Amino acid sequence: MYIKLVNQAQIVQKAIDKAGSYRQLSKILGIPRSSLCNYVRRDSVIPEENSNKILDYLEVIDKNKVILKRLEDNFKQKIGGANCVASKRKKGILDENLKKMRDVQSIRLKNWHKSMKKDNPLEYYKIQYSRFKKIGGYKYLTKNGEKVRNKLEKEVADLLYRLKIDYEYEPLINVGVNYFFPDFLINKDIILECTMWKGEQKAYKLRDKIDILSNKYRVFVVIPKPLYIYYRVLNKEHLILGLDELVSVAQTF
Repeated sequence: MYIKLVNQAQIVQKAIDKAGSYRQLSKILGIPRSSLCNYVRRDSVIPEENSNKILDYLEVIDKNKVILKRLEDNFKQKIGGANCVASKRKKGILDENLKKMRDVQSIRLKNWHKSMKKDNPLEYYKIQYSRFKKIGGYKYLTKNGEKVRNKLEKEVADLLYRLKIDYEYEPLINVGVNYFFPDFLINKDIILECTMWKGEQKAYKLRDKIDILSNKYRVFVVIPKPLYIYYRVLNKEHLILGLDELVSVAQTF
């Protein structure tokens, strides 16, 4: 902590006068003469320990009355950082430097992802799973008491609950070296994915995902009937068109 005193030069000079000289005060308080000179002539901030020594020497009872402000130990770094930013902005190189920093951070992050996936995949996907849960945007509460992302997921969860079919919502699973967070896992061997996304791009991604998951699970994709035009690229054995069709398929679970 650093201290700035009210009428600092006068206070320190009073201590010097009491001691007889800079040299004498330095010997008495153990403060370098150069520091004492700076406190008087340059009005420099004073380390709290030296401030206490000076005020105790002057027998100041209520120190708070003569303290103008207190500064954290890293205040010089903060000032230096602010000055550096101002200087770079003035020279027109701030944006360029920030871009370089972002590029370096991006490369480091990519390398971290690559390294973790290769050397410690389980721990990596546990971390990703935790992040995935935090940013999920869960808006709907099911009859089973968990929060889900959208209306279709809620309807599917409530239907499974009504049919007394136990399920796990968004569990972390793996198939070989691949890890996933499917919408619903039933009986440890059946996966239900739910989507209301309008577009074939989602369908192609699901098809690739199903190709992997099918090595270990029975996989179904529940979509609203009107969206079939987008998802017809999927095999019919995987598609469930609406809740009514899900009821009949669920009898096979």
